[in-house]
Amino acid sequence: MLVATVTLAFLGHSSSTGYQTTATDWSLPSLGGGPTVTLASLKGRPTVVNFFASWCQVCASELPVFARDALALRGRVNVVEVNALETGNGDSFAKHFNLFGDATAVLRDVGGSQGDGLFESLGGSTALPMTAFYDANGHLITTHVGGYDAATLGHELKSLYGVAVPL
Repeated sequence: MLVATVTLAFLGHSSSTGYQTTATDWSLPSLGGGPTVTLASLKGRPTVVNFFASWCQVCASELPVFARDALALRGRVNVVEVNALETGNGDSFAKHFNLFGDATAVLRDVGGSQGDGLFESLGGSTALPMTAFYDANGHLITTHVGGYDAATLGHELKSLYGVAVPL
């Protein structure tokens, strides 16, 4: 029984609402309403998934960088923002940073021990922000715990995907 519980916690789960939170096959609701987004629907382009919460000061400093890069990379790299471990108002926080728009999908993590099922399945614990990088086929390449500034994120995107963003 303990092995099954640990395995489910690590791999994620699917809930009765139809959401999926495994690291390699996820389906999450949009934050603030809207359609469900799946990793499968993003295949064909590399995908960056950045986790944030309204209480996270480092998230507040890096979200403008992600929002700017999402616009610059539109059509070449998918940028997804996922609100996880939220104890405040993630919707208002995302609006403050102008995340809602055509360039970025803004989702809400579900399941897990604290509304953090996908975050947990990627190895996250309590530290935010965290970013996951997927290739164009939806395979997880790597994860990064901690914030990004414009130069560091730009270097990571160039290294992983061969794309450049203006600094």
